[in-house]
Parts: sequence; structure tokens; C-alpha cells
Amino acid sequence: MFRQGEPGDAAYVIETGLIEIYTEQGESRASIAHLGPNSILGEMALFGDADRAASAQALAPTQLLRLTADHLRERLEGAEPLTRHLLHVLVARCRELLERANAGPSPAGPAVQAPAAADLGSDRALAFGRLRAEQDIEQALADEQFQLHFQPILRFADQSVAGYEALIRWVKPDGSRVSPGDFIPVAEASELICRIGRWVVRVAVDSLLQLDQAQRQLQPGSPALFITVNLSARQLHDPELLPLLAAQAQRLQGRDCRLKIEVTESLMIGNVALMQAFIARCGELGLPVVLDDFGTGYCSLSYLHLFKVQTMKLDRSFVRGMAESPASEKVVRGIVAIAHDLGLDIVAEGIETEQQAAQAAAMGVDYAQGYHFGRPGPLAEAMAQLGQ
Repeated sequence: MFRQGEPGDAAYVIETGLIEIYTEQGESRASIAHLGPNSILGEMALFGDADRAASAQALAPTQLLRLTADHLRERLEGAEPLTRHLLHVLVARCRELLERANAGPSPAGPAVQAPAAADLGSDRALAFGRLRAEQDIEQALADEQFQLHFQPILRFADQSVAGYEALIRWVKPDGSRVSPGDFIPVAEASELICRIGRWVVRVAVDSLLQLDQAQRQLQPGSPALFITVNLSARQLHDPELLPLLAAQAQRLQGRDCRLKIEVTESLMIGNVALMQAFIARCGELGLPVVLDDFGTGYCSLSYLHLFKVQTMKLDRSFVRGMAESPASEKVVRGIVAIAHDLGLDIVAEGIETEQQAAQAAAMGVDYAQGYHFGRPGPLAEAMAQLGQ
């Protein structure tokens, strides 16, 4: 099949037959292995431009599947940097062990130079950076560096605070802050997002109970408050999530205040059956589900009948478009009409001006959220708003 020292860029899977792997050193010949069906050979040639470290010959009629370096490269591009880096390191060490067993360097040269230096360095930097970031997040969880901030959601009918969206913030001991845009993607790429998500749910319900008690004292008879928390795709597979939600729903029994679960449009469409089961269970627990970022990714209207959500959040891009284009305004009117026909409440996100607020209210939008009404702030600020 190939000889030691020849250039190689492919590995092979044996479907039928028998292959011998051997090395040669001067006049001596050493058999390494005899490989049969379902075995893989030549895999070390898939990394970098290294030559074959051993020879292979068929000892019987043999049928093979061929895996090229390009095939592997395409798949590794979507893998985590740490995975790529570890594969490169492991292959390099395998080459080094083989060279030592042969009592001298193979024609491929030094083993550690098999991967391209630039690729290896880039993956190493990304991998170690991601690993360091994950460990920082774990430490932040242990040290209670995370906080929940609450952005008010107003009811257009009477301009009162109807509820809040819970948003996580990371404040380090020295007072510096880490943007959610920096640490949330890292957490979502690992199981850390499940731990963070469970923490958010517990703290959100603690906060909701405090807000509910304050509202009963400050505004007796006013409509009950709600708090929404965001759910990510990986959390759907967290076996502890639904038991936790059930426990928190139990804490809210006997009160009118509600915990709501926000899920994005892309999350719903990417996990239809799983989301349907999850939403059904939330319904049994009395936890309404909110469709967030409506209109940002898919043909959402064709999917609305699949999910029993109670609220739709209109993405901020629609809110901005209303003031710029009559066509956008008509689209929003149509969405609001369909949502109301389906029995859904509508929240307009990203309202930053009085004009946007007036337009949304005129179209029949039920709730508003945005900097025009309030920025996210700690629980103390939310409590103070109730007293105003």
C-alpha cells in the first residue's frame, strides 16, 4: 500500500482483508501489527505534511475506505480548539514514540514538527484561552461573583411595571466587569451553562418573592409581577433543569406572581420535539413560556402552531424599522394581529425613544422593554421602582 518515508495524506479503514504494518531500519524489518476488518491505519499522516512512519502491505485481497486529510480538516474546523490541539499533540507523541522504538528519527523528521507550526500555535492559544476562561467562570461561580440584574417590562395599558427580565452580570472582586458577550458563549460551549442556568433560576425566584412581597405592601391590589429567565440549547439536555423548575414552581404556589421561561426562535426550531415536550411540562408546572427574538431567524409564523407559548417578544430590529419604513410598520401590525388572534401577548424589545413607544402602543403591543423605560439594574433598584 505504501512504504515508510513516502509522503502520506490519507488514512484507511479496512472493510475486508488483512494488512501488515511494519518498519525497516537498515537491513532489519520489524512487524508492528496485523490489522483486519474495521481497523484504521495510516491515521498519523492526516496531521500536517509528515511522511509515512511505517510501511503497509496487504496479506490477502483487501477492500478499503479512504479518509483524506481534507476530510478530517473539514470536520476539525467545527471542533473546539482544545480538541484540535490535543489531537495534534497526541499524534506528535505517537510519532516520537515510534521513532524511539526504531532507535532513530524516521524520514519524517522531528515528530513535534508534524503539524504546521502556525496552526498548532493558533489552536494552542485558542484552546488554552478557552480552558482558562472556563476555569475563571467556575471560580466565579464558587466565589459568588455573578449577580442578577433586572430590566423592567412595562404594561402599556397603565404604564405600570408588569415584570422584569433577569439578566446575568459578572462583577469581579476588584470591581471590574466581564461582558456577557464574552463569558456566555464560553459557558454555552460547555456544561457550565447548565450550572449557571440553575443558579439563575434559583436567584430569580428568590428575587421574585421579594418583589412580590414589596409590591403587596406598596401597591396593594395591583396586578402580579413576573420575572423571565433565558434558556439556552444545552440546558434542554440538563437532567436537573425540570426537577429544579418543579421545585421553584412549588415555592410560587399560592401566589399570583409568575416565573416565565424565555426561549429563542432558533432554539425552538432546532429542537422541535424536545421543545414541545419541555413546553408541555412547563405548562403543567404553571410556568409560562415566552418566545424571544421573534423574527430574527426562521419563518416563525409557520411554526407558531407547534408551540403553546403565552408571549411573543418582538425583536428590536422590528422596533427600529417601524420609524424608518412604512413597510416595516405594516409588518409589525400584521404580526401583532396574528399574535392576538392566537391569544398571545406581545412584548416590544429595544424601545429607546418616545416615538418608538408611541408607535408600539398605537399598534396594540401589550408590553414594552428597553432603555427608554429602564436599564437593567440590581434587585435594590427594581425594589425602588415599585415605590415610585
